[in-house]
Amino acid sequence: MRELAFALVLVQCIMSVALHADAAEYTLGIFGNANMDSIIDEQDVSYVRGIIDGTNPVTELADATCDGRIDEGDIEQIQRIINESENYLIIKTFTIYDKAKIIRVPMPVSKIVILNLASAEAIRCVNAEELVTGVGTSVVEGTNKEFFGELSSRPTVGKWSEPDVESIIRLRPDVVIADLRFPNTELLEDKLNSSGIVVVRMGFTYPDYFQSEMMTLGYMLNRKSEAEDLIDFVYRYVDLIEGRVASVPADERPRVYPIYSPSDFWKTGSNGSIVDMLCGLAGGRNIAHELKGGTGGMYPAVDPEWVIKEDPEIIFTWSSPGGYTVSNDTEMRNVWNSIVKSPELSQVSAVKNKRVYLLTTDVTSRPRWFVGLAYLAKWFYPENFKDLDPEEIHKEYLERYQNVRYQGVFVYPK
Repeated sequence: MRELAFALVLVQCIMSVALHADAAEYTLGIFGNANMDSIIDEQDVSYVRGIIDGTNPVTELADATCDGRIDEGDIEQIQRIINESENYLIIKTFTIYDKAKIIRVPMPVSKIVILNLASAEAIRCVNAEELVTGVGTSVVEGTNKEFFGELSSRPTVGKWSEPDVESIIRLRPDVVIADLRFPNTELLEDKLNSSGIVVVRMGFTYPDYFQSEMMTLGYMLNRKSEAEDLIDFVYRYVDLIEGRVASVPADERPRVYPIYSPSDFWKTGSNGSIVDMLCGLAGGRNIAHELKGGTGGMYPAVDPEWVIKEDPEIIFTWSSPGGYTVSNDTEMRNVWNSIVKSPELSQVSAVKNKRVYLLTTDVTSRPRWFVGLAYLAKWFYPENFKDLDPEEIHKEYLERYQNVRYQGVFVYPK
């Protein structure tokens, strides 16, 4: 029976990790985390002994070696992870549109290539810049060059969504950290398999998975304490916001219309998208939550008449102009004016009451997503969050975890 139960668990290895937004309750997606909590420690050794003895049920991550058996070999691997002497980690990464991927990462990791901006920012959060041997071109382009400083001096390996595989192979990294969706596996994993280079896909953007991803990165790069410190900092504010909005009845929460981009007022984000997650965490009701369409079914197009009928109380965009090197709010103010002067949107309550807000992707679609969350919570419930200062939170994050001084324009109006 134990073998049958374990076989069923192995089938689950292709399913998504069940993670939680609560800081105290998330599952670290590394095999060996037998008791399915947020750390690998002696409790996991005890739990596996219980499985072997028949007193504990088999869990999804109990097979630390992923060899199809629960035995002393798993206990040995867990002990090696605890002692930081393991020669591999088997991790489970989530994806947005596909089933979870099981990846075997050689340890220790001494050289990495990072393809996208979110990964570059995450690497700096755990003080692992010295391991980076190559970057995607977005890290060195435009305003990102100033923000990323030393990282932008690394050799480039092509666009984050269309990397130059030959350039990656020449750098001989142990691991490539790539975006969840792009490039597709045919353009990356399939071409790197024969070279022994492992691809790990991480988003560092989605609240539901952020803690597990950051902690997994900490284990991979031997930066566990740094990852824990960041998670504690982030969830100090996430938990505060969730705690205060939890008592607001669903029918009293503001109705919100998220706009995907200033260039398209009629594209939005629905269930599963980062904007929908942020809206919900901040205590809003996304009027597009149940809609389907667009990339992954999460970014539907809507009719202006539908928005007018739904009559949102708040409108915000999450990819407005602005950023670290922007010195004034002129562009954002122009976008704001274009929204409030739109013939269709001017008919809804959000515009009539001037509850229209803009954010950049810097604070919504990277490890700084919690800064965007803080702004949304304050805009949704100004009376409930008088003591919350999103700008100060952002400033501390940049100075403490990115080692850059605070500057730029990220929201409008403040």
